[in-house]
Amino acid sequence: MTEKSLPRRAVLKRVAGMGAGVALLSAPGGLLVPAHAAEADRGAGRAPEPLDAHRTSRNGWALADGVGSAQGVWSRPVSGTGFTLDTRLGAVETVLVHIVRRWHYEIETLRADEVVGWRPLAELDADGPESNQASGTAVAIRPGAYVKGARGGLTEVQRRTVDSILRDCGDVVRWGGRDRTPYEALFYVDVPPTKGKRRPADHPVDRLADKLRRWNRTPGVGAGAAA
Repeated sequence: MTEKSLPRRAVLKRVAGMGAGVALLSAPGGLLVPAHAAEADRGAGRAPEPLDAHRTSRNGWALADGVGSAQGVWSRPVSGTGFTLDTRLGAVETVLVHIVRRWHYEIETLRADEVVGWRPLAELDADGPESNQASGTAVAIRPGAYVKGARGGLTEVQRRTVDSILRDCGDVVRWGGRDRTPYEALFYVDVPPTKGKRRPADHPVDRLADKLRRWNRTPGVGAGAAA
């Protein structure tokens, strides 16, 4: 006789020998099993839980598990460069791509492996500005060329161009070279995301993105235009 065909009373006697106070759950075929065993069975082979949508990088934007993970971070082309940037879609994408393009054309030509957008939080200082890469709201340009904690990695001409890029972005973007612990490769969104009932168009990142898009559509306007 198989265990499935045992009378229910006999099964209960068997389970009772496992210790008093063990909770029982119904299993397929009407059989009763200890609750902890059922929970273990349900958990077997379960994929790791995704990042909590309420966990954020230092600037308040939600972290992402990875690129293309349906959490808003994707690989997007940087026009005219031949490479892509792993960035949060929408307004943030417009802002970060603008920064990378100006660097590429006005400071030095970049290769794909010299532009690092999204990175997993485990590889970053979770309490520092570089954590913003894990939410797709920061980019490190030639990270291997600049020593964290040190200044002076740019020439005077390059520094003036960085200052011009920052003027394009106003208070929305911060450059790591201006941080207390400098990191001259890093640019990041320095305002939290939209909260409450404010319309997206009212948000500083969206306003900046709209301005940059107008520049892109209008010849003779924006960065590089004649005075």
